[in-house]
Amino acid sequence: MLKKIIIADDEAHWRQLVRDYLEQEGFTVMEAANGAEAVTLLRENQDTSLVILDIMMPVMDGLTACRTIREISAVPILMVTAREDEETEISGIHCGADQFISKPIRMRAFIERVRSLLRRSGSNQDALHFGRLELDPASGSARVDDQEISLTPKEFDLLLFLARTPNVVRSRDQILQAVWNTDYFGDGRTVDTHVKNLRMKLGPCGEMVRTVRSRGYLLDWKQP
Repeated sequence: MLKKIIIADDEAHWRQLVRDYLEQEGFTVMEAANGAEAVTLLRENQDTSLVILDIMMPVMDGLTACRTIREISAVPILMVTAREDEETEISGIHCGADQFISKPIRMRAFIERVRSLLRRSGSNQDALHFGRLELDPASGSARVDDQEISLTPKEFDLLLFLARTPNVVRSRDQILQAVWNTDYFGDGRTVDTHVKNLRMKLGPCGEMVRTVRSRGYLLDWKQP
């Protein structure tokens, strides 16, 4: 089945250009002229694989749309910015965005960014079990006591990164590079915020994500 992608941008010419390239790569593309339309399209097409949001849009901007989408879906979100702007990217990260790319985009790099996000959200890997906690990389889902937990893609990637090497401390810089990739230069607050949200969502398993003072975080797991 072809993967569905939503493109939200108020520039019709840019949407058409990107749509042409994505359709040539075999994707099914839906267009939205603003963030509100993107949210509506996602509600109507819950099997969407990726949402591409421009930051500056009328009616509902990209950051607001991102926050709204995160309330209803964990679909990967790629945000498009007009220029390199660290503060905007940090705001986007806090809203739940997964990756960023700046205009004017280079199409080959853009398509690879899209494919990278889709690969990460649908990789074929065995599930990991830690007592009451189960992680399934193939579906990007986490379960506690057999109940699925609604995590954003970044929250899941962070948890999976720690779970790959349980009981090993990972610094904030290591987490930023592994989860947000080397294109993102943020600060430790981004990691701290995601860890806080992750612990809250994991409920009784939240304490497994442990802080090691002045060093970073680890997944605390002792074999029974």
